[in-house]
Order: sequence, then C-alpha cells, then structure tokens
Amino acid sequence: MVTLKDIAKHANVSVCTVSRYLSSNMAVKKDTEERIRFAIKELGYVPNVVAKALKRKETSNVAVILPKINNLYYSEITSGISQTLGEHHYNLYIYEVDNLHANEDEILQLMRENMIAGIIFIGLFSDKTFKESIHNVIEWNIPVVYANRYIPYDGFPLVYPDLIKASKLGTEYLSSRGRTRMAFIHKHLPDYLLDYFIEGFREASQDQQQPMVIAIQDDMDLSKDCIPHLLQNDIDGVFVLNELSAAYLTKALIKANIRVPEDISVLSLGNSLMSQISTPELTCVDLQNRELGIRSAEIILSQIRKQEFEPVNVLEPFIVERNSA
Repeated sequence: MVTLKDIAKHANVSVCTVSRYLSSNMAVKKDTEERIRFAIKELGYVPNVVAKALKRKETSNVAVILPKINNLYYSEITSGISQTLGEHHYNLYIYEVDNLHANEDEILQLMRENMIAGIIFIGLFSDKTFKESIHNVIEWNIPVVYANRYIPYDGFPLVYPDLIKASKLGTEYLSSRGRTRMAFIHKHLPDYLLDYFIEGFREASQDQQQPMVIAIQDDMDLSKDCIPHLLQNDIDGVFVLNELSAAYLTKALIKANIRVPEDISVLSLGNSLMSQISTPELTCVDLQNRELGIRSAEIILSQIRKQEFEPVNVLEPFIVERNSA
C-alpha cells in the first residue's frame, strides 16, 4: 500500500507538505503541486476515505431508504436526490428495505454503524414505515427527511405533494372536457388518504355527494370486473390514482372497443415514462417526483451544514396534457 511517505520521497518534498496538500489546508508552489500530483499518479495512491472519516467523525455519505429500486416512481425521486448530492460532492447510498431482510431498528443501526451523514426515507403516500423509529435517528443527531409521506408534521422534515390540490386539478380538468360523471379508481389506498382526494373533488365540483370510487384488487380482471361497472353508471371520466393501473385500464378500455378519450377520458396520477409510452399517451397530474428528490437532498444538506431550512415542503402538482383525456 502506497503511503504519504512514499509520495513525499517520490516528489522530493516533506510528508507534512503532502499531507497538507491532500487535505487542502495549505497552498503549495505550482511546481511542488505538480510533483506531488505526478507522484500520486505514478505510485497509484488511493486515499483512505474511511480513515479520514473516522478521524474527522464525519462522512459525505447520504442514505436513501426505500421499499425497492426497480420502480419508475422511486427512480425519478432518487435521480433528483443523486443529482443534488453529486453537485455538492456527497455520495448516495441506496438501501432497499425489501432486500435487506431486517427490521427497522436493525436497518437504522446499520446507518449509525456506517457513519451515514443523513438519511432520506422514501415511501408511497400510505407508507408509514420508520415513522416512529425515526425519532431514534434524531436522538443520534443524524439529519433526516421523511419524503413522499402524506402525514402531519411530527418534529422531523417532510416533503410531499399536495394530494388535495392534485385531486382538485384532476377534477377541474375532466370537467373542462365536458365530463359530468366521474369516478376515482385506486389500488390499495387507505380510507384516510382517499378522503383527501374526495375533498379535492368536492372543492372542484362543489358537489357534496360522494363521488363514485372503485377499488382495484390484485386479481381483478378489469374487462369483467371494472369496465361493466363504469358503463352501467354512465361514467365518462376516470381519475386513476395509480399510473400503472391507469395504463392497464386504458388498454382494457380499448380492447373492449371503448374509445379513449371520446367515450371515457382517463386521467392518471403521476407522470413517469410509463405515461409517455402508454397507448394512448396518458394525460397526467404530475406530482413533481424529481423535484421532490431535489428538495429532499437540499434539506439534508442544509441540516448537515447547520443552515436554516423549511421543515414542511408541499409540492404543487400540475396537469400534463396528452391524449387520454
């Protein structure tokens, strides 16, 4: 293993000069700097980052904890995080809960043992994992952000999209297209979250009646179990609260010779690549997933640097017009 003493000998300088150059604590003459850089390259020196971190009791590693990475939804968010951390020379480490085979306490202890500088927790709106155990991390003085979870403020930073506004925008958009009989279609959405979407519907339609709500099950055949229900109730516009489900529903409607959007308009919540390659391309309410990642990373960096930050960040959704509505 190449040491600082080896570099100093090769560059004909003192070990102290090499050490100060590497730690950027002292400017050296240009010719001295060139000799040190040449020696490092020639000898193949690799700095011991772990040793430096232990000495300073700090690292530049930020962890993202999420259910799984093989999902366009999560990849958009982590892309925003990675971009922001990279711009500030921080490293991103991704931990998939589904593959760690460990409980919450064990995962958080792993973060502590690896001297993680900050942790960003990402989940779906209804995901409340780590909500209680996150307080242990705060007691360890590790900066945290709880991202994409639609919950009240509980002492740690939150970043999430405005679901009521998203529902209101979607309802208003379908209404502007002449849709008078609308339905919400969702998959595994708990009642308390569904209430936010219904509230947005009421704000937009000023209709105090409960809108039609259809829950999709994993084993459901949309052609047999969903589409007939839509037709029987003269539904002409659906707001699907899951992008993948919206793509499947659109496919099933076309297969049943129902025109989209002429007969039934389909509006999707979410705006990933999936919406662009669907046939027809899906009109969406964009929740700003990438921006959510960027904002989460900025808050983590602010905490690490002892800078002020907004504890609750609510992102504004917007409509992306395509061909399905």
